[in-house]
Amino acid sequence: MFNSIRSRLLLSYLLVIATVLLAVVVALFVYAAQPGLRYVPTLQQLATVSRVNRQQIVRLMEVGADDSQYELLLQETAVQNDMRVLVADIASQLIIFDSDDSWLGVSVGGIENVRRLLPNLESDAVSGVFTAPDGGRWLVYSRPISVAGFGRLLIFYAAPEPTPRTFFNETFSRPILVAGLLSLIVSVVLAFGIAGWVARPLQRAASAAKAVARGDYEQRVPVTGPDEVQTVARSFNSMAAQVKTSNQAQRDFVSNVSHDLKTPLTAIRGWSQSLLDGTAVSEAEQQRAAGIIYNEAERMQRMVNQLLDLARIESGQLELVQTPVDLHQLLTDVHNNLMLRAQDQKIHLTCDLQSVPPISGDYDRLMQMFTNLLDNALTHTSAEGRVHMVLKRHDEKTVEVTVQDTGSGIAPEDMARIFERFYQVEKSRTRENGRRGSGLGLAIVRELVEAHQGSIRAYSQVGEGSAFVVRLPVSD
Repeated sequence: MFNSIRSRLLLSYLLVIATVLLAVVVALFVYAAQPGLRYVPTLQQLATVSRVNRQQIVRLMEVGADDSQYELLLQETAVQNDMRVLVADIASQLIIFDSDDSWLGVSVGGIENVRRLLPNLESDAVSGVFTAPDGGRWLVYSRPISVAGFGRLLIFYAAPEPTPRTFFNETFSRPILVAGLLSLIVSVVLAFGIAGWVARPLQRAASAAKAVARGDYEQRVPVTGPDEVQTVARSFNSMAAQVKTSNQAQRDFVSNVSHDLKTPLTAIRGWSQSLLDGTAVSEAEQQRAAGIIYNEAERMQRMVNQLLDLARIESGQLELVQTPVDLHQLLTDVHNNLMLRAQDQKIHLTCDLQSVPPISGDYDRLMQMFTNLLDNALTHTSAEGRVHMVLKRHDEKTVEVTVQDTGSGIAPEDMARIFERFYQVEKSRTRENGRRGSGLGLAIVRELVEAHQGSIRAYSQVGEGSAFVVRLPVSD
């Protein structure tokens, strides 16, 4: 029943309003239970009737009315105002007239004075609580008419003592009922308005999510509504973009793996077939076939090992053996290891390695990381070009390694994807230098850099070369 946002908002508003109204009702009931407070309206009414009736009695006195006319006036006053009118003798304090005829002869001497409740009461007025013979409690009010004629008598105007419940019902029930109805109307309006404000963006997000589930990865939702809903919209848009990227990467991955495995397998199958069917007869041809089979198998093994490295890193299964590492010595070793290859390719491989504090890391993985970077630079640099490696301190907590080449550079549209698995700037698998790439080297480098709590950025200009900057934290 309360599954929608609108119904839940309405329910929450009603609960809040009910709680507030209940608190108000309790407070007002406590207020109504105070005797002084609940007596005031009744005593004021009795005083008002007394003033009007007093003027009527004075007019009857002026025309010389008899006792029956006075009694008739008092009887009509009692009926019209739904109260009781008593006449008591001042000397004996006995009731000599009762509009209800049941208290005749009863003494009014035991009136409980409540004059303090009416500070503006006339000085000669009498007010209080009268306890009737049957135990009932009545509020009474009286004021002398005049010395002549009624000087020995007092006229009391009496009304039942209001109970807390009676006073509450008469005074507060209607306002509380009206307030409750108005609050209900406001709650419904607010619930529908706010629910629409919140629900519409969420409904759009839900529709977009269904479209993404069907394969439409171009879906985006407008960032509108409350801050929390805007956060959901931004997160959804980011998720949709990532899903699109991941889906494309997955397609590329399948395509590239298929291609990279198919090529060496085709070569291995073809040359092994030539050995089996006797096509490769001469020793030279057999040596060539065996060499190609060996090289292609070795390339497949490298690619499989790289895939396993990526899988272990991304699944969190790669365990780094953390030890203090001297980057100056490590990079010197990397430089020396690749110097012969650089010379073979007629590339000038130089370095500027400054002394820096040691870092905490896995020596073998760091060696693999920087070897991949330098190998990548040599691969994309033509003869007579230059590859330069720099080690320096970036700040107090970070060291920086830059590998820069004078190769062909990377186009701006390719820069965002160079760290993706199998992505290659050169669409042809065989590069100008004859080396075949798998497109996994830079992906592994990025994962290893991040595993060492570092960062890597690439800068490039087409025709002038590229630079890869790695920053790693020093040991504490």
